[in-house]
Amino acid sequence: MKRTIVGALLMLVALVLAPCAQAAITCSVSSSGFAAAYSPATGTTNITQTFFTVTCTRGATSDPASVNYGVKADNGLNPQGQNNRAMFGGNRLGYDVYTNASCGTQWKGNTTISGTINFSATGTVSQQRNFWGCIGAGQTGLAAGTYTDTVTLTMTYGSPQSSASGSFGVTITTPPVCTVSTAPGTVDFAYVSFGAAANASTSFGVTCTLALPYTMALDATSGTILGINYTLSLSSSSSTGTGSAQTFQVNGSIAAGQSGTCAGGTCIGTQARTLTITY
Repeated sequence: MKRTIVGALLMLVALVLAPCAQAAITCSVSSSGFAAAYSPATGTTNITQTFFTVTCTRGATSDPASVNYGVKADNGLNPQGQNNRAMFGGNRLGYDVYTNASCGTQWKGNTTISGTINFSATGTVSQQRNFWGCIGAGQTGLAAGTYTDTVTLTMTYGSPQSSASGSFGVTITTPPVCTVSTAPGTVDFAYVSFGAAANASTSFGVTCTLALPYTMALDATSGTILGINYTLSLSSSSSTGTGSAQTFQVNGSIAAGQSGTCAGGTCIGTQARTLTITY
């Protein structure tokens, strides 16, 4: 009876101790993601380099001295087909993540960024691997604001294979931008002394970020050339950007019956005016 009890106790101790002898390599993946400022007027791809970190812990000398891993990225929260999109309100801005600086290989689907972590002893080892956020040029019609997205990372590692997951944030800021996309030409009057009133105009184009309010003004709305008084006005003093060019006019007029100071048969005079866009 005594031998039977001792035997049972030894079996119990063996059962309890057996799992403790099996330490395992455990890994995790993390990334701070990337942030970028994007202007639709820039004619080149916006490229931002960033990285993710793989951290693995070897718990016992009986564990392997190295571990292989592979990390995949998904299409974020707002995909369009295979393309990633960041969101601001109801607006979307396309971007993608890539495995190289030339933005040639998209990091998605079955594409992995792989590596190996080597251990010299037990403990924790971390390794950083680069990836790139790329935003294609010429995405017009965007509202100014901060566009965000979250991408999920899935890592597989070891043998037998284990898995871990992480995520990173994407922040893309589109600053408010206005440009005079087509400069105004000349308000070209043809006027005869003591003659009838004369009118002339020229057009110009303004391209501003979607939903961005702006105002337009001339440095002066009247002047005198060769003793002839003229006035100027804009077809509109304010507008809201559409992301595309908007066309406006500078209108000029000369009242009738002015003599002027031209002593010859024909005189030509000029005067410069400045157009200012405020946003």
